[in-house]
Amino acid sequence: MAQDFAQSEKVSADLFTDPSRDSYRAIGARKGGATILTPRAALAAARALSRGHLQSATAGHPTQQGGELVVTPGGELRFIHLAEFAGDHADIDTVLAAI
Repeated sequence: MAQDFAQSEKVSADLFTDPSRDSYRAIGARKGGATILTPRAALAAARALSRGHLQSATAGHPTQQGGELVVTPGGELRFIHLAEFAGDHADIDTVLAAI
């Protein structure tokens, strides 16, 4: 799954995965049908489609929501945003400022 992502998106950085999803549980990431069957998720999907983004095959846990974290090499959590619904992402400028 991560290898396919790295190849399709031409990612050259190290990617780390957690098939057990222990890290998702540790940070309190959301999952379940209530995160994908919402009006806000539908709006996010429509916005993505209108911009030419199509979802490819689902891999992993289909209702697991992600987020964005910025963690320093020393382990300091500088930024966290946990997605509340499918398509919920942090503002990229905010993430970059945390880096």
